[in-house]
Amino acid sequence: MQKTHKGAIKREITLILALVIIVILLIALITFLTVDVEQADAKRFVMEDLSTQFQNADIEILSTVEKYTDKNEKYFEVKAKITKNIRGTCPERIHRYYNYPEQNFVPQPDEQITTGCVVCKEKPCIIAFPEEAIIASHTLPGSEEVKDFIGDQASVVPEVKETSNSWIVLWDSALSRFLYQIEISKNGTVISKQKVDKQI
Repeated sequence: MQKTHKGAIKREITLILALVIIVILLIALITFLTVDVEQADAKRFVMEDLSTQFQNADIEILSTVEKYTDKNEKYFEVKAKITKNIRGTCPERIHRYYNYPEQNFVPQPDEQITTGCVVCKEKPCIIAFPEEAIIASHTLPGSEEVKDFIGDQASVVPEVKETSNSWIVLWDSALSRFLYQIEISKNGTVISKQKVDKQI
């Protein structure tokens, strides 16, 4: 009789522990889903706002960071990228910050990554983004041939590829029999440039 009683107690304890674990897992799952829904809401809000303001720009969410106010209220800091004239010779890239939901304080000001078709204004020069590589490919010393090619061609468009230490920019036009390939180091120097015949 005593063994049966002890066995029943063990089963009850095991059942209680299993229920506690299930409750903890459910709470964790609900919290996780709530955070994901809120992050999705924050991203959707930012994309809608940017799409309205910059209708012909290339826009992208770069990061979404969960933060808390002094009153322990949760919000998200969303960093977005806006690139105007992405297929042109002088793309303009901006990083914009949002707080979602809105807070009493002002988010960080916009970061102007490229403006005025100028790169390497500060030393040391760092070419960190494809928009900078496009501009550098025809404005840095040693890129004069590429600049002339761009100026002579109608509908010339860039294509950018990143390697571990450099950017490779291809300049092509449907009206030209050749294209230019120029490699720019991430520290802002021309590594190589090549005129490539498209007939080959």
